[in-house]
Amino acid sequence: MKRFLFIVIASVAYLLFSSRSCGPEQKDESALHEAELIQERKDIRNEFESDDLSQKSLRAFEVKAIQKLVDFSDYLRIYSNKQMAESFKDQSRLMIGDIFISDSIQISHFMFLEPGKKNLTLSAFLDNVAMGNFCETKFDSIHVSEPFRQVGEFKYEGKLSFSARLKGCTSKDTILIKKSKFEADIFALKVNKSFGNDTLRIWSVFLGNIR
Repeated sequence: MKRFLFIVIASVAYLLFSSRSCGPEQKDESALHEAELIQERKDIRNEFESDDLSQKSLRAFEVKAIQKLVDFSDYLRIYSNKQMAESFKDQSRLMIGDIFISDSIQISHFMFLEPGKKNLTLSAFLDNVAMGNFCETKFDSIHVSEPFRQVGEFKYEGKLSFSARLKGCTSKDTILIKKSKFEADIFALKVNKSFGNDTLRIWSVFLGNIR
């Protein structure tokens, strides 16, 4: 009973103290915080729409490129999973397409464990995965091997290096496991993006050839 009364009294005291009206100092702090948020949004928008990228932004985009490579690995596992619903597989293929600069980029033949394979376009690579010629992969040790450098008015290029643990099913249903090193081209360039009724030209990050 005493414990119950203590909890009730403590709760009432909390409500009384927390319901006090904001004083001038609290209102000033709130207004300052709101102004900082507005300025931060404005700075981000200006940076994404600017013609040049600062070194800080380039480093941030390199981190984003690493995340896109991780996403590619995750979506690929979904897409190659024979037990996964077709709707999920279809969505994962669309999301893989959004990660790359184009569906004509080249994927290394080493992504397949059977000999005699050739480098494939992204589209052909995914078609092969859909036919069951690829089972699973996991990327690790991802790092920037070549930082972004400007190669055009609205284009930057760089490279990522990474290791991939490949678990593949051959045509004879033999399970093979191999770990190989790869390199991926990365790009930061300006593209048109729709935001509601507005279309803005902003910087975005994409993956390119994997070899």
